[in-house]
Order: sequence, then C-alpha cells, then structure tokens
Amino acid sequence: MKKIIIAFCVVIAIVVILPLVGNSATQKVLETRVSLLTSNGVEIKNSSTDATYFQTKKHYEFLVSDAPKFIEYLNQYAGVQLPPYIDTMLDGGVVGIDIEYFNIPFVSDILVDIYPLSLSTQMVKDIQKDDTSFYNYIKSLLEKKSILYHVNYSLRDSSFSGFIKDIDESYTFDNKTKIVFELNKATYSGNGLLVAPESLKSKISKINFEVSASDENIKFNLKNIAFDSNFKTSTTYSSDTIVEKFSVLMSEAGGVKAKLDVDDAKFDISSNTQEEKAKFHTKSSFKKFDLKSQELNLILSNFNYDIILDGVDKASYEEFRKLIALQQKNYSSSLDEELQDALVKIVSKGLTLNIADLSVKKLSLDKKPSIDGFSIATKLVVKEILGLSLRSEDSFGKLIEKLSIDSTVKLSKEFYSQLNNRFPVTGMANSFAKKDGDDIVFMLKFKDENLKVNDKSIQ
Repeated sequence: MKKIIIAFCVVIAIVVILPLVGNSATQKVLETRVSLLTSNGVEIKNSSTDATYFQTKKHYEFLVSDAPKFIEYLNQYAGVQLPPYIDTMLDGGVVGIDIEYFNIPFVSDILVDIYPLSLSTQMVKDIQKDDTSFYNYIKSLLEKKSILYHVNYSLRDSSFSGFIKDIDESYTFDNKTKIVFELNKATYSGNGLLVAPESLKSKISKINFEVSASDENIKFNLKNIAFDSNFKTSTTYSSDTIVEKFSVLMSEAGGVKAKLDVDDAKFDISSNTQEEKAKFHTKSSFKKFDLKSQELNLILSNFNYDIILDGVDKASYEEFRKLIALQQKNYSSSLDEELQDALVKIVSKGLTLNIADLSVKKLSLDKKPSIDGFSIATKLVVKEILGLSLRSEDSFGKLIEKLSIDSTVKLSKEFYSQLNNRFPVTGMANSFAKKDGDDIVFMLKFKDENLKVNDKSIQ
C-alpha cells in the first residue's frame, strides 16, 4: 500500500510540475529568439503576457529601429545582399506578434500570428503627403490585421505549418482609379528556422491584382500556385514552382491592347556548391503560351528549356557572388570592372554549358494555322585558359582555342520555310541543310578553331 501511495504521489508531482517546466522551457526559447532580434536592429515597443496554469499567451510589438543592422542580420540567411531601398521600406515599421502555447511540453505546437501594425517612417510620410485618404485606408487595413501570417511551430522537431489570411481588398482614389487585390487560400509548411527554413512548401489558390483607370485597365491573375524548396546552404538549394494558369490583360477605351495567357507553367532551379565543382540547373516548361496584341499574335504549345552550367570553379564563383552582393548594397563603377574580371576568371577556370533541351512542339504566328516547331540541344565546353584577361589583346584568341561546341538544331519544314520568308538571310543555310523526315537538321561542331555544319567545313 505504501508503494502505491508513493507512486501515486510521484505521478501527481509530475502532473503538477510539467506545466511549470514546460512553460519555463518554452519561455527560454522565446527569450532567446527575442534577444536575437533586439540585438539586430529591433526594439520591443510593447509586450504583455496572459498566463494561466495550463496556457500562456504573449503579445509583442517590434519596432525596426535600425534597419541597416536588421537587414545585415537577414542577409546572412538570404545568401544574397538585400538592396538598399529595403532599409527605407522597413525603418520605423512596427510588426505585431501574438504567441500562444500549452504549458505542458511538446503536447501541442506553438501558435504564432504575425502582422504589420504600421508602415516604415518614410513610407508613412510619403503616403500622407500624397494622399491622406489612402493613408487612412492603409492604417485601418493594418489595424484590422488584414495582412496576417499564422504559424503552427513545433519545438519538438522544428517543423511548422500555417496560412496567410485571405485578402480581398479594393480602393478607389480621388481620380477614380481603382485598385483591387485578392489572395485566396495561401498555405505553407516546412522545417527549420522560420527566418531560414531547411525546407518550405507553399500553395496559393488565387492571386488577382487589378488597376482600373478611366482610359486604361490592367489585370494580373494567377491560379493554383505551388512552391517546393529545399535549402542545405545559401548556395546549395533546389526550388520548384508550378502555376496552373497565369494571365495578363491590358485594355483601353478602344478595346483589348494586349493579352497573355499561360497554362501549366513549371520553373525549377537548383544550385550545388558542395561537390568539387559548382553546378547550376534551371528548367522550365509550359503547356501553352498565348500572346495577343495589336502588333503580334503568337501561340506556343509545349515549350521547354533545360540548361545546366557545370564544372564551375567554386572559389571564383564565391568571389563573383560576394561582388554582386556588394554591388547591390552600394553601386560603383569600379565594382563593375571587378565583376567583369571575376566573370572572366570563372570562364578561365573552365566550365560546361549544356542546353539539354530548348524546344517548342507547336506554334502559330499572326493567326495562321499551327505548325510543328523546333528543338535545340547544345553542349559548350571551355577548357582552362591561362592568362585570360579583358585587358589582353589576345584574349578572344585564347578563348577560341579552348572552346568546343556540339549542337543539334532541328526545325520543322514548315517552320524553316517561314524563317526563310521572314529572314531571307537564312537562305544561305540551304546549302548546309539536311533533311530528316519532316525536319531540317543542322549539326554544328566547333573544335580546334574549326567549324563544321553537317560535316561540311566552313572557312
């Protein structure tokens, strides 16, 4: 009986102490994160705590008091230098954060709401000066928490999920110009620090933006957007984007000025600097690209491009990347020259550019019947070049010596015929053209300063 009573007391003690321990552990994590912000250009303007035995709620209002310092903090995670004008957009701005968590550790996620409470000092001045009514509208918009990010964050495994509050806003200026913005069903999930996640997935059902004036209108519409990104470091990552539908409409009093519709667009980019040489890959495709304007009507079906830059010297690339960051932060003509030299240095170390696919399956121009398109595959190799410099007179010759190109260009007969009609200079290519079924093929090879097209040398 005595053992049972002792065991019962131990259980009761654990139940009693768990909320205290959990609250203390979570509080310590929050204090560390807040301290990190206040050490990097952010001040606590206001804070409050509402705690019960099992639950704690906290409210913070953070003021960006030193925007350059805060931007410098963000830059270490961004991998690129944020442009200077961002300082003006943030300096003096206030962000509200509401935090709620259960005091028993790891029972549930930490719930976080993040929302802007006021614009930066300079933006407030500019908007108040130009349009007081619009400023009052923006102020009311922020006070209602119309722009809000909700996050469920797990301290157990550093995973998170959440959503962006739906936005459906419109405003009409004194000159009758109307703006409309809609954001619908935006969700996201990921893993890692919120400021620098290791992985991030996001979906957005709809984004609409419209500006309507008395004589001209413009509309942007995106439907069913999905992002999927993974980050190992700031220079080793992969990111995939899918957009089901994208459209732009520009109209005026006389009718439609231009219209663009894109279906099933996909964009993939990746960077890898963890191997012996750096590698960069970009890939894109869309099922349909339909452009109509007063000057041009163009329809492309099944467009693809797949480009790989490989064998890049990592040290030279890192030098180039740092110079770009400096140039974005503080432009100077001397940095332009350094950037050019750094780019030449990358080339001089050798690299391979592989255009695995650049193709269009079908195309139609100026409302004519659809015809078969083209495909291009090219491999360009530059071997290491000693002493390559923009200031050297023989630089071009050195580059040509180390350059090799292997390319295959396939054009449908209909497309090749239209090229000849529009650009008669292509008629010079007829003596090199090779027929392959319904295609005209050009196989280009350049090596040892010798160019061949379909095995015919060009002097």
